[in-house]
Amino acid sequence: MQDRRNRSEHSAAGVQGIGSAADWCRQMVLKHIFHAHGSDGQDYEIHVYVEPASHENAHIERLAKVCLADGGELRVLSHRHYEVVATGVRLDASDPGAI
Repeated sequence: MQDRRNRSEHSAAGVQGIGSAADWCRQMVLKHIFHAHGSDGQDYEIHVYVEPASHENAHIERLAKVCLADGGELRVLSHRHYEVVATGVRLDASDPGAI
């Protein structure tokens, strides 16, 4: 019983404060997958995550994260152009709907 209460209190603290990475990830939804070609000649998969929310009768989505399929961090340079933070490889997505 004591263990359950501690987990409950910890979860509530995560929602009110910054929260853990696991709490934050649970709120994200994979919305789009785009393919991109890198300056290193490799092909990459870009994942776009959103945080869903509701406001009265409207469904709202906030852009939460743009990253590689493996979770690697991307810097958005401009429409359809990215840079892999860890390596500096530049990516170009051909899909006109890409971020």
